[in-house]
Parts: sequence; C-alpha cells; structure tokens
Amino acid sequence: MTDPEAPAQDAAPADTAEAKARLRRRLRAVRARRSRAAREHAARGFDRHVAELLADRSHLDLAAFLPMPTEPPLEPALTTAHRRGHRVWVPVCEPGRRLAWARWTPGTAVHEGGLAALREPVGTRHGAEVMRSVGLLLVPALAVSRDGGRLGFGGGYYDRFLADLPRTAHPELRTAVCVFADEVLPAGGLPLEPLDAPVGLALTEDGTEVLRDGADGTAGGEGPAAWTGAPAR
Repeated sequence: MTDPEAPAQDAAPADTAEAKARLRRRLRAVRARRSRAAREHAARGFDRHVAELLADRSHLDLAAFLPMPTEPPLEPALTTAHRRGHRVWVPVCEPGRRLAWARWTPGTAVHEGGLAALREPVGTRHGAEVMRSVGLLLVPALAVSRDGGRLGFGGGYYDRFLADLPRTAHPELRTAVCVFADEVLPAGGLPLEPLDAPVGLALTEDGTEVLRDGADGTAGGEGPAAWTGAPAR
C-alpha cells in the first residue's frame, strides 16, 4: 500500500523536491516495464525471505501492505505467513495522512481505498497499538540507498507513522523496507532532506541487506527508537 501521487504536507526545498520527482518518475517507469516472469520470480523470492525473517518470531504478527500491480509482489508471502499462524495487518489511509491497520487473511474482502489504485481490507480499523504484537514490519518504497536513505511516494504517511513507532513497537520488532533488488542504490544515490528518516534494512527478492553499519532493523540496539524516530517530513 503506497500513496503514489499525493504531495507531502511539509514541502521540500525546490531543488530536492524536483530531484525526487524525476527519480520517482524513472523508477515507476522501470517498474511498469518489469516482465511477468520477473514478477513471478520476485514473488517466490519474497515469499521465501519473509518466511525466513519470521522464522524466529512464530509468536508474533506481520504488518505489511497490499501491493499495487507494479510493486513488489508480496501477497504470496502474506498468505504463507497467515497459513503458518501469524496474524497479518495491512494499512488503511486515514485523514490527516495517518495510517490505521486492519486484519487481512486470504479471504478478506478488499475495496478501493481513499487514494487511487490502493486496496484496503474491509473490517475493523485499529491504531498503532497493533505494533505491540508485530515482529516484522514491511514498509513500501520506490528505492533505498546503502547509506540508509528511503525514497517513498511523497505522501508522508509512513514518515509520520515511523516517527511514532518507537512508542508502540514490540521489543523484537524488525522493520524492513521492501523494494526490488535493482532499487537498492549506492550510498548517496538518493536526494534526501535532513528530516528524512533513515532506514536500516532492505528486503528484496534476493534477500535482506543491512543498509547502515550496526542497523539491522531490530528493536534491540539500533532498532526503531534509533533509526525510525526522526521527525515526520
């Protein structure tokens, strides 16, 4: 689940904002050209690696997102997690660019959300308190850089959510930004602003990659309190 079009409330400097917009356009175009075979291959990889990340968290939930057609194909991984006994939560967009969370199963009815092309589950909405039982949080993005930068879609929903996450997170929570392997860019490869929250772990169809020294996405040491607690942009 992402916000592909809406601009963030807090405007970036003009040059940085334009650089981000150009890069978003390029990345979306590459995603749109990805072949069906490549997406099927990626789906198998995400399924396998999400299961690996949850292997030592059998008692905890998964929070992820329902992907749009060009996003990393996560639904097989969500289905596997559900079948292995994990509760699965996906986001719902609320007023004020806030995220709520709803329970998802393979049979859950979904409808078009408040933002174009986004699918949201039908059902009770919950606040960030669900993160108290979540062991793995998958965050959408268009790209990440190896120095911990994340390029979202410009809506600011996840920046606001991640800023508050340390207050509600389970101590074993691991957070990973979910992108395709060719969207993990070299250090310095993303136009960033001082308030862009750094990220510590990328999940791709090829596996996981630590993006910053000592930041593995866990809540111990450099966990959410250390690397997702920057002010929302």
